Amino acid sequence: MKYGNANAAQQKLIFKSGIIKKGIIALLLSVTSIAPVAMAQQFHIEKSEAFDEPDYGWNKLLQLKNGNTFFFHAQNKEGIEIVAYDKARKQIAKQTITSELWDAKKLKSSKIAGLYEINGEPVLFLAQADGRQPVLYRLRINPATATVIKEEELGSLPKDVPFGGWAIKYGHADPNDIIVEKDPASDCYAVIFFNGFAHDRSERIKVNHYDGTHKMITEAFYESPGGQFKYLRYIGAVVDGNKRLYVTTYGHNGKSDDDAAARVIVSCLTAGRADFKHNLLNFSEDFDDTKSVMLYNRNNNKIQLLTLSLTGKKHGMFSGRTTSYYSTLISYIDPETLAVTNVKPVLGAMTNDYVHKNIDADYNYNGIVQQMVINKDNTTTIMMEENTTETTTNQNGTIVSQKTYLGPVGISELSDTGAELRGYAINKKQMVQGIMPKLYVSGRGKGIYQPVQQYGLVRGNVNQFMSFDYINASKGRYVIFNDLPSNYEKGEDERKRKLMSSVSESNTICFKLNDGNIEKFFLFGEPGEKASTFCYIEASDFNKDISTYATMIVERTGRDKQTRIAWITFE
Repeated sequence: MKYGNANAAQQKLIFKSGIIKKGIIALLLSVTSIAPVAMAQQFHIEKSEAFDEPDYGWNKLLQLKNGNTFFFHAQNKEGIEIVAYDKARKQIAKQTITSELWDAKKLKSSKIAGLYEINGEPVLFLAQADGRQPVLYRLRINPATATVIKEEELGSLPKDVPFGGWAIKYGHADPNDIIVEKDPASDCYAVIFFNGFAHDRSERIKVNHYDGTHKMITEAFYESPGGQFKYLRYIGAVVDGNKRLYVTTYGHNGKSDDDAAARVIVSCLTAGRADFKHNLLNFSEDFDDTKSVMLYNRNNNKIQLLTLSLTGKKHGMFSGRTTSYYSTLISYIDPETLAVTNVKPVLGAMTNDYVHKNIDADYNYNGIVQQMVINKDNTTTIMMEENTTETTTNQNGTIVSQKTYLGPVGISELSDTGAELRGYAINKKQMVQGIMPKLYVSGRGKGIYQPVQQYGLVRGNVNQFMSFDYINASKGRYVIFNDLPSNYEKGEDERKRKLMSSVSESNTICFKLNDGNIEKFFLFGEPGEKASTFCYIEASDFNKDISTYATMIVERTGRDKQTRIAWITFE
């Protein structure tokens, strides 16, 4: 695999996105307060035998409860390659699977809707267009042999609707989608078919609730409450074992003045019932363009809904720049009454204070939310990342290339009621090809993968090595990402920091969050003069039950490279 950049071209249009704050300054930051330490040797690191580095495409690891680890790679036109490792980190099986149901030749344009362990088996959910009709397939994999136990079609959406693009742009409709959500506390899961163009308002969202044996518990359509909303936007869902399924939507009527006011709707489907119980929330925020992370916190029996909503854009007539503004809320919902018991804006104030006190008094952190994690001590960690997109067009207005610049990581730790306890900021400066989806880190943790649209000549794809990962281990919390050795040593102004647009000379850096302080070290040991080790962030999987992080690494010595699976047991 080669690691490089797309060609830049003529006219540039730049979009910046972030949490709304006063005094947003388009600067980058330098973390001078992070102390380098020698800690890598404190972790237990195991490695597989070397193998050929996989081609571009989907690469993902999944650690099973029995100790086996599965590596998935979607090969264009050839099928899905699966390699299984046992507890001793030895390869025990290797298969390339194809099918008569789905088409291996279409993997390049298919969506991985989820990858989970269910009832001791790796289960892959693959969404693929049959003609123009999106279809969801479920593949159950043998946990010892990597062969397919059973594959079947779970459902589909209607064929593409004519003038669908017009309806999305002007009619306030969302594109059709298929979503899979699994309950982390059980083997139960739900499949949601969102059809934003259905003529019948009560058939826009269909949900299938399954138990751990893949038996359907409930199948139901999500009706517009009282039929009062012309449009429904899917926000999020969470599964409560085999008992209940919760769905959050945004109901509105476009620009019709005489219809019901727009509302966020929290709904519950109880097992065995065909109808939802609804509660319309009276939020003043505009949730027209909203993404979310929705979790069931069983420690305090509350549903936590983290929403990221686009609130506005500002266009610069002469600069060609457009700034997108986002607001983020965390809402706590009673699972019995569906009432919101508490709601707070996520401003990252302590993250900003950390920047002011330790980095630059004139800099304001400008990250957008990426993920929410509930920790064992019942605190919640909110992860943020600065994100600037750049679109290059030719004289005819045709897009030539798109890039995304991924900036510093922000970490905000909240109490069980949403009060901010601690904040951190960690510096990085990366570039990827294409436009990264919102809540990319959250989706990646579920195994979700959809190829990023790319324009122009792309010499190399480094996206799967970029961004960051958060690890909430049993005794510590860590942030990891790949960076250049020269950046590791820097303590001066960020403007002198080198942009990481290729990874061949990078190393995986680990940052330990320690009660308001940060310690950093090379995760795989100090690099040599012509040696480096970096990992596929996108492929990684953290098993919190055994506090082990599995990732695919590339070990480079001069021009020689070796690829392995690495297992790191964190404290």
